[in-house]
Amino acid sequence: MDNRDYYCSMKFKFLKIDLGSKTTYNCHAAAPHSIDFNWLKENPGNLFNTEVNVSERNQMLKNERNKSCEQNCWAAEDHGAQSPRLYQGGAEKTHKAAVTQPETIDLTIGADCNLTCSYCCKEYSHSWRRDIVKNGDYVITDARDDRYKTNNKDRALLKISQSKLKNTEHYKILLKEIELSAANLKTLVVTGGEPLLDNALIEILEQLNLPSSTKIELYTGLGLSHSRFISMIKKLKKIKNLVIKISSENIGKLLEFNRYGIKWVEFSKKIDVLRAEDINFEFHSTLSNLTMFGFTNFYNQFIKDKIVVTFAYQPRMMSPHIIDKESKSVIVQDLLTLPKDVHEPILRSIQREPSNLEKQNIKEFLTEFTERRKDLDLKVFPRTFLEWLQTEDVL
Repeated sequence: MDNRDYYCSMKFKFLKIDLGSKTTYNCHAAAPHSIDFNWLKENPGNLFNTEVNVSERNQMLKNERNKSCEQNCWAAEDHGAQSPRLYQGGAEKTHKAAVTQPETIDLTIGADCNLTCSYCCKEYSHSWRRDIVKNGDYVITDARDDRYKTNNKDRALLKISQSKLKNTEHYKILLKEIELSAANLKTLVVTGGEPLLDNALIEILEQLNLPSSTKIELYTGLGLSHSRFISMIKKLKKIKNLVIKISSENIGKLLEFNRYGIKWVEFSKKIDVLRAEDINFEFHSTLSNLTMFGFTNFYNQFIKDKIVVTFAYQPRMMSPHIIDKESKSVIVQDLLTLPKDVHEPILRSIQREPSNLEKQNIKEFLTEFTERRKDLDLKVFPRTFLEWLQTEDVL
């Protein structure tokens, strides 16, 4: 064991439940764990205290490096970058016991989504999954996971309708687990996919029997028809303690590239609706090397609104630091015009020099991504970035 601090309070407070893939995450940045439903039936109300979760917390209490944290936090911190653990204050010692109850549950309600956001994947977007099933695997030198490769599970999941999923035994068991953990729940986070496309969303929120004090955060990319959006907003106004969290980091053509499937004009109109309806909303910005471009313009566009910044370290080729020196210099100068508490973590995230393999991987991804979407143009990115990647065919 080295002398670093490997404790993170998120392991003791946070549980993510993915209803579609039947997995849990004991931190939003951790690797997933499969659910043993036979064990869960014998131990109802203990989804947060499975053997693997308790074991990983005991590791942290002993200050041992935790395997499920390797892909995001330890990988970032090994290079001095800003990890999810650091920017969420996870190093603060909050628990001494390995068996506990969650304060936050993140419910991935389904993978139905009309968008293929640049840093997303098939696990959280049926549009992403359809792309890979229909058009084949992405050819990437070192993808490190199977997010760009299709398998039989992907084909099967595309055939499962919302109604069929909701009638499965595991779906009902997992929703019951939330009810059994609700007494001390401070926050319920609802993610997707696109939750506003789920026909049972309102019914589920009403049936979970949450305490009146529980805050509900609903994440959306606004990737749905305007008429359905209006209809859903009217229904959501009845939900207490609701905050709409809008996933976005860019405006204009950069938004249309990185949040492929929605137009800037359409996005703007929906923001206007939220303001007119006096809906409590804020922005959740995930900064990758692709969404980093133009973020300062986005921040200034919505400067009067709350903007929460996180970072993309998966897939690794989209880590914020994988940008050419010239572009990075421009980004740094732009960021320095923003408040110190905003720009400092971002500057730390881009300080590392990219490797040749990282550069090769993002080039391969961008080539595949744009070739499959004929209305996209790589020229939304700075020329220096494209020249660095040697994408001569688009210059």
